[in-house]
Amino acid sequence: MQETISLRDRPNGMEEEYAAISDPHHPIVRRINDVLRSRASRPKTILIDDLENIDQAARSGVRLDSLYLTEGLQLSSGDGATPMYGQLPTYTLSHAVTDGLFGGEKRARVFALAEAPRPARLDDLSGRDGDIVVLDGVRLVGNIGAITRTSAGFSAAGLVLLESGLRNAFDRRLIRASRGLVFALPVVLATTDEFAEYVLRKRTTVGTLTAHAAESLESVGGIRGRMALVLGSERNGLSEQLDGIASYKYSIPMSPDLESLNVSVSAGIALYERNRSGQIPHITTAQ
Repeated sequence: MQETISLRDRPNGMEEEYAAISDPHHPIVRRINDVLRSRASRPKTILIDDLENIDQAARSGVRLDSLYLTEGLQLSSGDGATPMYGQLPTYTLSHAVTDGLFGGEKRARVFALAEAPRPARLDDLSGRDGDIVVLDGVRLVGNIGAITRTSAGFSAAGLVLLESGLRNAFDRRLIRASRGLVFALPVVLATTDEFAEYVLRKRTTVGTLTAHAAESLESVGGIRGRMALVLGSERNGLSEQLDGIASYKYSIPMSPDLESLNVSVSAGIALYERNRSGQIPHITTAQ
């Protein structure tokens, strides 16, 4: 039994069927496998799962290369506006081929290959409005993805990942966890030294969130201008270096029965408090 999925703006609104590729040594399959197995810090091609994430990538200006379906799926036209879909080379893969490609990982029913965007740099944040969210040693991709979505939702300038363990910001897991919003704002991989040099050079106010800081996060809305909001992992907290450059140190008031909140929850509360004040920061730092 075939399953129909919506694919926006197919030519003439017609459904199309494609002969499934079943040879695991087919050049197309080998290319997908090369992309999946790449460990490059600056890959040329990336893989994007699921139509929602593919749509978001296209809206963010990512150049799509080709589209792939699992055998049994059928495309149908739908509402929306992503006209490039109708021009993409589209291939169907057998279940055996997709099982071989993805192994024990989540098997994508529909995915695309795309040209990897240029990696974001710290200086890319300087020309954008909003606060900077910084994650120090946060390695759970689900948390990073949730914070990426929250940062985009609150119009943050971008997200900086320190000691994340990721080779690049377009990791397939992070694309999924962020619902494709990793393409919608700069996500910068940097070292602690690079970040410290950047905020000192740009004279950016640094505020940290820790469980035992004396000042309540409620006062963060009173800080004018851009802030870099730094959160550490639940297990290890913040590095001494980042703690040392912070002008403000906040905690979130909560029940004494709890030691800490999930880092993605803390990030959401911090961004909400900053936006609640009505002082969404505009660029005031030296360029």
